[in-house]
Amino acid sequence: MITQLKARTRADRFLNDVRANQKSRRNYGRYFYIIALLAGFAYLGNLFGGHLLWLRAEGLVLSDHVIIASPYAVQVTRMEAQPGQAVKQGDILAHVSSPQMMEAMATLTSKAAETTARQAELAIKLEVANAVMKSADERLKETEAQLRKVNTSRAGSGFVSDAFVANVQKDRYFAMQEKASREAERRGTIEQLAQLDLSLSEARLALQQLRLSYNNGVIEAPSDGTIGPKTTVQGDVLRPGDNLMQLYVGTKYALVYLETGSLYETKVGDRVTVADGFKQTNGRIAEIQPLTVPLPAEFQRAFRPPSRGQVAKIELENEAIFPMSSKISVAGRRWWPFRSERRGPG
Repeated sequence: MITQLKARTRADRFLNDVRANQKSRRNYGRYFYIIALLAGFAYLGNLFGGHLLWLRAEGLVLSDHVIIASPYAVQVTRMEAQPGQAVKQGDILAHVSSPQMMEAMATLTSKAAETTARQAELAIKLEVANAVMKSADERLKETEAQLRKVNTSRAGSGFVSDAFVANVQKDRYFAMQEKASREAERRGTIEQLAQLDLSLSEARLALQQLRLSYNNGVIEAPSDGTIGPKTTVQGDVLRPGDNLMQLYVGTKYALVYLETGSLYETKVGDRVTVADGFKQTNGRIAEIQPLTVPLPAEFQRAFRPPSRGQVAKIELENEAIFPMSSKISVAGRRWWPFRSERRGPG
């Protein structure tokens, strides 16, 4: 009687077949694959659309700057300041030479000298006029006294000829004419002296301003700051208004370009994180300007239309860690940055 069949080994099975053991254990690889796939989609979503969901912007670390320029044509004879150098107010930045300014100062000096010489001539003329004026006044008084005597004698005795009376009246007329002429000459001399005084004062003031502006060709720093990255070199010839250099003054701040049309709301006073690689610090939004500007070239994306952004200024808690003009990224610190709309009752 047969009680047990002999177990036979199948030809399509192996003793160490992996598929035979899959049912006895879980396959964790699929879970890792799904998690990696979701993480990839999340990364791509954040890369292409995250800027519309939460604060994420880029900008530059800047500070207020002063343009060092010359209002007249100059040639740089020697440069004292170098890009990135820290300077104090009054430090010498450059030495320049301007034939135009030298010619202008020489012309004003010559004009002032001519005006002074003319003043001396008129002063002498005025002294002569005053002396002659006194003589003319005395002559007029004598002729008037003589005419009164003649008229009195003629009225009393009548032995005065008409020709003599006419000569006395003629002398009186000439005396009056000379006095009036000397008075007019004296007034004209006084007016010319006053005009020359005004002209001399203006010439001296203009000469003083030119000398103060030219400062013997020495360009000094108007305030404490740091020299910008671009400066002129020795031998350059600059036209009026051309820049010699930029001087960064004051504290540094972050100038960022915010995305418009986003779901989040950014307000003045919001706390943010400012980072440049592994260097980061906290900041506060100090100003949001009501305008948009084209983004600088380094922030424009390839194969896309030129982008624009709303300008915001961020105060930095630790500005020393960022070099001037460094590119930074800004991220918000709020968990729920979306816009909140208040609805009225009903």
